[in-house]
Amino acid sequence: MVKTIQKKTAWIYLFTLLALALILSGCQFGSRPRLRRSDYFGAPGESRFPDADDLGPHSLDACRDEKVGLVYTCKGGFIDLGHLREAADRTHYAAGILYQNLLRSKTSCSYRIIEPSRYYLKIHYPDNWKSLPHKRRCAIAREISIPYGQYLAHTSLIWHEIVTWYGYSSVGIFPESISAFSWEDPFSDVLGTHLAVKALGNQNKPYEEVMADLIDKALQQLDVQPADTARKATHNIRDEWFEGGYYFFVKMKKRNFDVGLDDGIVTPWLVPGICPDSVPKSCPAPRPKSVLDKYGFKIRLEIEPKVFEKKKIYEALKLSASERVDPSIHFPEIIEEIRKEARRVQGIYMDVSPQKKQLSKQNRKTAKTRM
Repeated sequence: MVKTIQKKTAWIYLFTLLALALILSGCQFGSRPRLRRSDYFGAPGESRFPDADDLGPHSLDACRDEKVGLVYTCKGGFIDLGHLREAADRTHYAAGILYQNLLRSKTSCSYRIIEPSRYYLKIHYPDNWKSLPHKRRCAIAREISIPYGQYLAHTSLIWHEIVTWYGYSSVGIFPESISAFSWEDPFSDVLGTHLAVKALGNQNKPYEEVMADLIDKALQQLDVQPADTARKATHNIRDEWFEGGYYFFVKMKKRNFDVGLDDGIVTPWLVPGICPDSVPKSCPAPRPKSVLDKYGFKIRLEIEPKVFEKKKIYEALKLSASERVDPSIHFPEIIEEIRKEARRVQGIYMDVSPQKKQLSKQNRKTAKTRM
């Protein structure tokens, strides 16, 4: 009888510890995001082109009814639903990490998202932070953590493109350099972070439910097209933007490096011949400095690569092995190095969007007419 009671007590104690660990590792925003397999152009077999009227729910956990794949929109070009959903969940997770640490008045913390790299935050608080009422601190922490969580998520997505360019693989089998900085990725990513900000701002409904509605509405606003149009758009860019198929035999002729680091805007690429009268709808890159300044906070982000590709990246940046990557300094530098490398292989117009190319042609025609 005594042994039975002891066993029950031990199980209760163990269960309590596990529950406490889950509570402490989580936050009011959500759990760690999961990897979603994205479609890349030239993949073996046909890419997935889901019906935009039936995209299923949005789920933080594995869900067979959740649809991923490629849809085509007149104002946003190709949207990779896997990238969009994952970008939203990265925002959801990063905001929770920051919120939790702000409430604890932590001056530093580290975390992982999906890739094995580790992110480090150093937080400087205003002098009156600890003297504020708890309710006020909660409100400020939430107001800061959502937009800054968006920035953290967006940064992690850019980092994903960087490490995959150098050969990193999420599944650990084949390098993903073929799909790095693909033309649909930057806009799909940043759009996902913006939708997450809206979802996190709605405290009346569950995040997943709100996200599902927001995805549907966003695609409608971008004038989403039927699956057959997405297939036609893929056919239109074959041979000009990419050629070949079956992974190692794919040759990417276009790359999109517009992640918003220069002008703070991410502009989608539209496929020529599809929705010919449409104008791309740009999306701002996350810029959380104003909300930090509003309350007197300073936050510094650094990344410690935990990937085999670290050596190549550090050689390009001329960093010592003991240093960390500072996105505000090093991202523009490494992306420019990648751009130069891509241009050497794929030509100087490799990263020029079709809209800029068309505008350049029009400007040349105008100049000739004036002459």
